[in-house]
Amino acid sequence: MKMIFLFQHFIFMCVSDFGPLPCSIITTTRKFFTVLGSVIFFGNALSNRQWLGAVLVFAGLFLDAAFGKSKAKPEDPAAKAN
Repeated sequence: MKMIFLFQHFIFMCVSDFGPLPCSIITTTRKFFTVLGSVIFFGNALSNRQWLGAVLVFAGLFLDAAFGKSKAKPEDPAAKAN
């Protein structure tokens, strides 16, 4: 019971401190490594479609990290005066 509280508290703190997008990225990454651990340690197999889905998820996460939100450029005071 205490573990459930700790996980829920972690999710709440993650969302309140960083926002929903980083929290969803952390959650997705954690779930993938759980599945990967299941494949490696317990010998569970993934079908080709499941591997394709995992690759697509992480390609999306990588593309979002690389090109998603760019930092806002400071406004030029000269342009504001016009």
